[in-house]
Amino acid sequence: MERDWADELAHWLQDRCAGLCGSIGQPVALSGLRIHPPLGTEEAKYFLLGLEAGLFRPDDNEIFQGDPPPRIFREGICQLSTVSSLILKRGWLPRQILTGTSLAEHCSQDYGVNILVKPSEDKILAGVAVKRTAPELQKLVMDLGACFRRGPHSMDDCGFPQNHPRYEFCAVYKPVYFWAVAPDADICLKLIQTDGGTELQELATLPARSLIESV
Repeated sequence: MERDWADELAHWLQDRCAGLCGSIGQPVALSGLRIHPPLGTEEAKYFLLGLEAGLFRPDDNEIFQGDPPPRIFREGICQLSTVSSLILKRGWLPRQILTGTSLAEHCSQDYGVNILVKPSEDKILAGVAVKRTAPELQKLVMDLGACFRRGPHSMDDCGFPQNHPRYEFCAVYKPVYFWAVAPDADICLKLIQTDGGTELQELATLPARSLIESV
């Protein structure tokens, strides 16, 4: 029988929160830890598998935020799960996945991208943006489409400033793919460079490493 991944991760987070509350002398809320939006099955699965495989050892700042009482940093859970999925499900090597300070060393500014898939020193294959919900993914893709149809422009002159930095990332680094991820939802765009600009092709998901490298 398949493990109840979401329930298992919820208990892990509750225990982690209780330990954090104890370390700072904060009583645990009687209502328990609020997890919103709810954990996705695939999200929870790859978070736990990544944890068990030693792919990451999250500190409390990666999964909780704000002043006491601790609150879940929802995007942080999804980001760690996505890293695990890239390695365990899609076959990328840990050294090819950049986050945090490693990502910052390769990007000249904060473009709102959380993860880079970088198979070689001179190539960014994919930029990954983690959002809280599926509707946010849809808005991100619509905003990127509008920016690319318009062509080069500044954030001050953009009607979609929330997602304009992701457009700038794609325009500057020209990744092959832009992957937007939320709990148990994702949208992948393939960026096709043409003489007339950049065309966006929507895919079901980010292809596995084996499929990309066999082309």
